[in-house]
Amino acid sequence: MVKQYRWHTGATLRRIEPEERVPVLFRDIGLPATARFLDGTLRRLAGPLSPITYMRSHAYVEPYTDYGCIGRLVILDPRGAGAWHSGLPHIYVAPAGPPIAVGYVPAHWSLAKAADRLDGVRSPDEAREALGGVEHDDAVSDARVRLCVLQAQLLESERKAEPLRRRLQSQHADERAAARAEMAAKGIDEVDLCVAWHHISAKRRAHVLTAL
Repeated sequence: MVKQYRWHTGATLRRIEPEERVPVLFRDIGLPATARFLDGTLRRLAGPLSPITYMRSHAYVEPYTDYGCIGRLVILDPRGAGAWHSGLPHIYVAPAGPPIAVGYVPAHWSLAKAADRLDGVRSPDEAREALGGVEHDDAVSDARVRLCVLQAQLLESERKAEPLRRRLQSQHADERAAARAEMAAKGIDEVDLCVAWHHISAKRRAHVLTAL
């Protein structure tokens, strides 16, 4: 039951009616979790502390760009996953739990085109065939390599940025001011330190690693 989580979504959740059409739903789970999914070791689709799993249709406009081209997951049986309307346009939620009937959509597929191809698909094997079969396998292999590189960069950036980020978030105004002055001198900003690594362009990622 997800109705109780209005405090989490900020809107009134609504059960999907039996005769109601549910669109193909997608999810961005970030670098480490996507890598684990492709390796077959992902045990949870929701965020580590979230009681619900957020999903969205292709009509939802993401407030960021996937510069890392990591792709998206597709939930192939939203009803089976217990999906509800979140109360927000194009966004659905389901109880947090292990992945069920989930496929991978490579980054070169637009989600609108993928949704068209995957409409009615209910198994990962069917999803693989719908998205190109062997071509899909090649895209998964490419994504694994790309994710490995991105995660290595992310670990390096986290190691280098942690002291600066800690001062930026300090309770002491002088430490925050000193951190901002250092950031300005290095040509980096709060976005560089705090957003998801694959939401930063490759050129910017290289600059951040050099500056730090």
